[in-house]
Amino acid sequence: MASSDKKNDTQPTRPVSASTNRGKVDKAFDNWLKQSLHAMYDEIANEPLPDDLLRLISDHAEKTKTDEPPTDEKPK
Repeated sequence: MASSDKKNDTQPTRPVSASTNRGKVDKAFDNWLKQSLHAMYDEIANEPLPDDLLRLISDHAEKTKTDEPPTDEKPK
């Protein structure tokens, strides 16, 4: 066998690609954004809903239970 016919068992090393670095940057940005949004909005998201809004939701839920199933027809 000629030396060019031999298989090389060692794999060439790959340079770090831009896409690999971009993935790390994207993940770091996603983590930063998640933490920042939680810091800004967790307190607001944990506030109780106003009674008027809860009543509207409840009324709507009761109404949809008793109404007929919606049809594809548009109201006139």
